[in-house]
Amino acid sequence: MNKDSLATAAQAREYLEKEGYAPLDVQGGKAKLSYMLLLLLHAAPPSILPKGIRAVTTLLECEETTCTAEAVAATIMHKIDPALESMEKAADQAQGAASDTRMAVDCMYRTGEDTRDELQKGVEAASEEIQRATKCLKAKVSKLIENTATASNEVSGPGG
Repeated sequence: MNKDSLATAAQAREYLEKEGYAPLDVQGGKAKLSYMLLLLLHAAPPSILPKGIRAVTTLLECEETTCTAEAVAATIMHKIDPALESMEKAADQAQGAASDTRMAVDCMYRTGEDTRDELQKGVEAASEEIQRATKCLKAKVSKLIENTATASNEVSGPGG
């Protein structure tokens, strides 16, 4: 790692610690690194030592990164958990409102159908009444015409 990436990593770590996403790094992984390197110095032959140091450094960096990422993820989940709960409540309320709206629309539709059926019955009843009244009126007019014709025949007939 070069100086820029180390400085950037340090700044990122400080930012995350300051914002509360990562725990404060008291030893910075230096104790682990020192212990592993001491073991490597005492147990490894000099020809393998540089590769061993690089391997230990890579493993420790990976482990530190993983620990930091897990801590950051846990903190973020803790901070967004109330928002998720609020969103869940809002979704439940929206679903309830949609259900209530659907019931109201169904009720209005049924009321409209009932009203239409009642109007249709009223129109049919009125139509039947009009037909009966028309037949009755036609019969009375026919009878009146017959009576008029009979009266007119009698007036203009033999004695008139």
